[in-house]
Amino acid sequence: MKITVFIKDGCPYCTKLIDELRTKGVDFQEINISHNRQALKEIKSKYNATRVPVLVEGDKVTVGYLGKLG
Repeated sequence: MKITVFIKDGCPYCTKLIDELRTKGVDFQEINISHNRQALKEIKSKYNATRVPVLVEGDKVTVGYLGKLG
C-alpha cells in the first residue's frame, strides 16, 4: 500500500512522524507543502486538512501527529 506524508518546514510533529516511519522501516513518499503549493491546495481541498502532518494510507487519512503509530 502506498503511503504519502505531507509535511512542512519547521514542523516538529512532522519530524517526529517521519522519524518514526523510518525507524519502523515503512516505505513512504514525503511531500513538503512549504515547497509545493499544489500539494498545499490538495490537502485543503481533498482531505479538508488545515494542519500537518497529513498521513495518507490508501483510503485512511490522518491529520496531525497522534503519537506513536500502532
